[in-house]
Amino acid sequence: MGVPPVVRDHKELGVAFFCSLILICCYLGSLVEFNPALNIKRILEHAFVPADSPAAASPVVVSASSDQQIGKIHHPLLHSNPLAAAAPNLDQFPDALPLDQPAVAPLDHDLAAASLFDKPAASPGADQPAAGTHVNSVNHSVNYNTNTKLAAAVEGLIRDIRLAALRANGGEPVQPLDEDGKKNWDEKNPCMSRQKLSLRYAARKYAKDVEANPGWDAVFREYQILHRICTRKVKNVSQYFNARDTSSGCHFMVCNAYDPSGLGNKVLITASCFLYAVLTQRILLVPSSNVLVTDVVCEPFEGSSWKVDQHTIGLPMSPPPWASMQDFLAVLDSSMGAHDSAIQKEAMIVYAADVTDNHFGFQPDNRFFCPAEQIFLRNVTWVNLVGNQYFVPKLFGVPIFRATLEALFPTRLVLTHLLRSLLLPGDPVWRQVEKVQAMQPDRADRRLGVQIRYLGGQEQFDLMHVVLESRIKKCALQNGMLPHHADLAVGNGRRLQSSSSNSHITAQSINSSAVRRTTVFIASLYDSFEKSLSSDYLQNPPANGENVTVVQLSNRHDQGYSVEEDVQALTEIILLSLSDDVIITPKSTFGIVAHGYGALRPWFMGMEFYEGPYPPCTEGQTAEGCYHIPEKYLYCPYNPELHDKSILEIVPYVKDCLPADWSGGIQIITS
Repeated sequence: MGVPPVVRDHKELGVAFFCSLILICCYLGSLVEFNPALNIKRILEHAFVPADSPAAASPVVVSASSDQQIGKIHHPLLHSNPLAAAAPNLDQFPDALPLDQPAVAPLDHDLAAASLFDKPAASPGADQPAAGTHVNSVNHSVNYNTNTKLAAAVEGLIRDIRLAALRANGGEPVQPLDEDGKKNWDEKNPCMSRQKLSLRYAARKYAKDVEANPGWDAVFREYQILHRICTRKVKNVSQYFNARDTSSGCHFMVCNAYDPSGLGNKVLITASCFLYAVLTQRILLVPSSNVLVTDVVCEPFEGSSWKVDQHTIGLPMSPPPWASMQDFLAVLDSSMGAHDSAIQKEAMIVYAADVTDNHFGFQPDNRFFCPAEQIFLRNVTWVNLVGNQYFVPKLFGVPIFRATLEALFPTRLVLTHLLRSLLLPGDPVWRQVEKVQAMQPDRADRRLGVQIRYLGGQEQFDLMHVVLESRIKKCALQNGMLPHHADLAVGNGRRLQSSSSNSHITAQSINSSAVRRTTVFIASLYDSFEKSLSSDYLQNPPANGENVTVVQLSNRHDQGYSVEEDVQALTEIILLSLSDDVIITPKSTFGIVAHGYGALRPWFMGMEFYEGPYPPCTEGQTAEGCYHIPEKYLYCPYNPELHDKSILEIVPYVKDCLPADWSGGIQIITS
């Protein structure tokens, strides 16, 4: 293979590197400006790194030159980055996927910026590359296991991850984790579910399991390598952070759940952060004080750890170690408006930015989802987010991500792949799951999961549990999830009355010689429904002799936030997800995570307080979770194609959540 002309001998590269740095510093010193209203001294001392500081290893600033119109982005360093020009040899990944091209062309970020800000995103497959296609992708295929051809956008993401790993490794060959290293890591981080969980889902008789996704599997594998290289390179991430170090070339994302948050919220914000970290080649770190990662789920990245010391990175300090979103946006706005005011005297780089929405809360700031802000964030070494929302639907609205996301998840079933790769249940959880599974009949033909949550606590339970339990029974009977009592009437081969997208139950199978068994698993803080349903089938068994087993593990009445309660909660979530159908409570993130793990389209029970002409339940429109409290209208002042537009206009397969679930929310519609 010929080597691209940008790759020269080491001496030439060294000279070019230092010359480029000198030119960069001079150019920045005369180009970028800041709003004098900013408290520059405080920002300088704690959240920013001067451009001429040794810590600013790869300074990159997004700015607008005087001859450009608002809406066009000029960022000179992105296309003159010496590391990008060197184009490291991607064949230096001995444990990575095979590539049929040994080098990657340099990044042409100016071209990317022009395509993003001058016109709307193109459709994948059009003559012009879709917005979001990685511009450093080479037009050659990456083969997964030498048989499966991956989409070009997925190949581009893989190359970006590999390039980030090579840079972090100083351009040196990336060595695989040897067998002893794998064995030692496995012994320190046991995870039974890593091998067994997928087998449980495949064993379901009626629910369609998620199809294999070789593109996501390949990306996840590459990301694990990057994570291992960066965490080992910096060794102590807390010290690295406090020293304002950038020498590794790695970028990080600290993700924490808003306190207090239930397990469902913790899972959803972590999954959302992870997808963003993969798209931007950031190393995902979760504070060790978060019980989700210490005792509930497995370590996800082989040879690495995603835990970080909460006390040195995550806790608020005075003055804070993170630039607020307002400070970050003020710097960006000043840079974009450099032609309107005095020239900035000293170029600076944001080192650590907190992107949490300071007004709306629980999620990233609305401008986080804009291309200009994302381009600027590429240069921020550390990003922090505190939240509890599943913000993945709005990531699809970011043009620089959309084509890659569409290629990674062609059926748009995102949450299931995130959960089953990143958030595998830890051994304390898995042992309980296997214990419950062992208690159930081996010949159970179908499984129904029911999750009941009274958000109003004991008062709501007392007021409506009788009405609600009646609706759940009607829902299950009318849709073929439970057998009728003595009056069950079927004919050979006739399908039961069911519109469920998950179940495929026929009357012919009921009339088989073997006695059918149905298991109902209930997750609730109260045991009223378990007692009621058990009594129904004990007093009025099905006429065809079908057995119904009702299982409930706990009835604590009050939600808690301890390690033990989170272990119990994830156990119940996994057991619900192993069902063929699930009936869940609207507005409950616990239910979202359960149907997300199971790749199930849920049924939402009717939550009206009184009897009336209400349907007992409503079938969900997708297996994806609902983003409960989004800001639907984007505020992107430097991208007129997105500014003041609803995410529903921008992404056709992002829709309003059903009123039966959560009015005002949005979700991705799976195909």
